[in-house]
Amino acid sequence: MQKEIRDILTQLAQLSPKLAPQQLRLARFIHSNPRKVAFMNSVKLAQAAGVSNPTVIRLAIRLGFSGFPEFQKALQRETERQYDSLERFFDESSPEEDDLFQKVLSLEFHVLREMKEKLSREAVSRAVSLLERPGDVFVIGLLANTCLAEYMSYFLSILRENVHGISRFDHEAYGKIKAARKDSVAVIYSFPRYPAGAQSLAQLCRAREIPVIGITDSVMSPLARFSDVLLEAPMKFITFIDPCAGAFALTHALLTAFFMNDPEKMRKKLEEFEAFASERDLFERKDIDIITLF
Repeated sequence: MQKEIRDILTQLAQLSPKLAPQQLRLARFIHSNPRKVAFMNSVKLAQAAGVSNPTVIRLAIRLGFSGFPEFQKALQRETERQYDSLERFFDESSPEEDDLFQKVLSLEFHVLREMKEKLSREAVSRAVSLLERPGDVFVIGLLANTCLAEYMSYFLSILRENVHGISRFDHEAYGKIKAARKDSVAVIYSFPRYPAGAQSLAQLCRAREIPVIGITDSVMSPLARFSDVLLEAPMKFITFIDPCAGAFALTHALLTAFFMNDPEKMRKKLEEFEAFASERDLFERKDIDIITLF
């Protein structure tokens, strides 16, 4: 059976809503660590993912393989060709060769490169179309994802009306979404460990027929099944601190695409913002002209 690693990962993502909790846990581990899994036996994989060995074997069969060995060989074939920079870099590096700051910067660079390879122009275009809907835009980011949502909300609110940042899952947030028009849209950030409130608000949007632009780390994210458009920014960790360069760059790309979709309209919005900023003396530097930057 000649399955490529991307086919296997796509199938895992498609199966995830139907998987039992233990199989879902295993699927997420495989999806996040395909290169490592390719060289683990079933017992080591079970231990690493925190599931039983029979769970590993059953999932391989459910994916259409005769058993775990065939599943592993399919991963190995593609891994041997694709194994390149990220894991090998950290496997080969040592404290003597690279200090901690260099490792952090290198991780961010590698995440950016991986995101660049995965980013779909079609998905960005569909997201821009949704952001042009005339209703409200809810930009949702809870806990560690709040900074991403605030960045998006700030710039998007300059470029269009009715942008609402939501940083808490509470009665007020619930009420805003429940009362929203059907031509609204939500932009939701959810990165590991995936704040439960973000998924709850995404589910509410889906029930209200409000499209969701999901910005998360992979198709295995719990946000993925609620997303009408999914934009991926990979996450890999040195410590518990999120590496956010990829997520911010993805947001930057989405905002820029929205801006460039109708430059003349955006120019007028910027002129309105500049008049507002000048009237209220918002900035120290008055000589920087942001309108002529494009």
